[in-house]
This record gives sequence, structure tokens and C-alpha cells, in this order.
Amino acid sequence: MGRGARRLLAALATAVALAAAPPVLAKPQRVVSLNLCTDQVAVLLLPRERIAALSFLALDRELSAVADSAAGLPTVQGMAEEILPLQPDLVLAGSFTTRPTVALLRARGIKVLELGLADDFDAIRAQLRQVADALGERERAEALLAGMDAKLAAATPEDGQRPSALSLAPGGFTAGSGTLSDTVMRAAGLRNYAAARGLAGYGYLPVETVAADPPDLLLDKPEGGGTSPSLANRLLAHPALARSVPAERRPVVPGALITCGTPLTADAVTLLSEARDRLLAVPPQVAERGAVP
Repeated sequence: MGRGARRLLAALATAVALAAAPPVLAKPQRVVSLNLCTDQVAVLLLPRERIAALSFLALDRELSAVADSAAGLPTVQGMAEEILPLQPDLVLAGSFTTRPTVALLRARGIKVLELGLADDFDAIRAQLRQVADALGERERAEALLAGMDAKLAAATPEDGQRPSALSLAPGGFTAGSGTLSDTVMRAAGLRNYAAARGLAGYGYLPVETVAADPPDLLLDKPEGGGTSPSLANRLLAHPALARSVPAERRPVVPGALITCGTPLTADAVTLLSEARDRLLAVPPQVAERGAVP
């Protein structure tokens, strides 16, 4: 075989190998997020220069766990006329929000990745990896998940005691079984007060019921959180509830940590695990005296 023929065969072999290899996809460089939860995933996974815009909720400190990191980034309300001029190469959206916008973007050939709600840590892992693969940031995702799993392992109780805990929002709104709040409580070694009373998903509990048979712990917001004047907010300051669950049994857990399922949710587990340890460290007779001043 001549030299020319060998070169031709080598070239053909190289062409066949290249054709068989999976394509190397370019990382999206102009990512837009339209949903509070996808905002947080985008900020955790991407450098700022690859984020074209986030939803306006990303900057709300009561709702967004990445509000400080997102400061200064462009935001949108979710309307197509805002997003199209940004020329995104990937749009992250929630499964239940901005439906007309998502439909229009897809009709224009823009790639959209929709995410549902992550209500447990397995779902958080799967969802973060799904987005990371679309962004070309799997290594970053694995580092975040390793940190999350380390916090969860550290918070796992060694004893079998499970004090009760209740997340009570204005108006008596709460979270029962099958919710992210329930997952967080169980991971912290606690029993969800609302779930134990048969509530599945989200619903309401009368404050009178809670005051008459109080939980061991009542989740509280940081000072200044949710302070807009309203009858719903005043309900949480009811004197009977204050007597039943005093301040020392109200651990502060920022709502932003459990609004969306992300690796940052493990921080809420840490806070509740520490509150559980403090509660169990108090002798029962002292705890009983403190419960009703």
C-alpha cells in the first residue's frame, strides 16, 4: 500500500472516530431564570457573567436564599417582551409559572428547561444535576451536593428522641407531610406537629388548637421578617400562643431556606438540629416551667 493510500485510510479512520464521538456542547452563556427556585439554582451554579437575568423575586431577602449574591444582576418580571431582547441561549422556568411566556419562547426556538418543586433531598440532588448538565457545570453541582450531604450527616441525631416542631405562618398556614418543611424537620431529628395531626401537603391549623396542645418547637422568622401589619400576622402574636411556646422554644429559621429545595436547605436542617439539641439538654422540669410562665 502506498503512502498516499495509507494517509487516506488514516484520514477516513479519524473522520469515523469523530463522527462516533458524542458532540461537545457549548456551555450556555446567556442564561435567564423566570422562577424563584431556578433563580437560586442558577446563582449557585453559574458565574455572574453567564446570567443574563433572574426573576425579580431573586432579590427578595425574605424569599430568596441568594438575594445578596444576586444583588446587581438584571431582573425580569417574566414577560416575553423583556426576555427576547436578552437573546438567551437557555431559559430556566418553573413548571407552574409564566406559562404563556414559556410557550412563546419555545415557539421562537429558545431552549427552555422547566423544573418542578423539589420536596425532599433526593429530588434536590436529581434537580441540581439536571440543571448542571444543561449548564455544563456538573463538577460545581457535585461539590455543592457534597457540602449538603456533609451537613445532613452532621445533623443526623444519634438517639431516637424526636421532639415535635411546627412551622406556622401568618393566618395559621402550615406544612404537613410530603412537603419540604416536613423533610427538613425529619432530617433534623424532629417530628412534624402538623403531619402528626393528619395534614398532608399544605393547610391550616387553628391557633387555639396549637396553644392548647403546643409543639415542643415553633419555627420563627428572623427579626424583621414578615412584619407587614395584618390580622394574619397578629395571629402569631396571640398571648395564648406566646404562653404555650415561649421565645426560647422558637428557633429562628429563615423562610428562604425552605421556600425552595436547594443545597442551601441543609442549613435549615442544621439550625433545627441545633435547636433540638438545646431543647433536649434542658431538664424536663425546667422546660415545663418555661413553657407556661
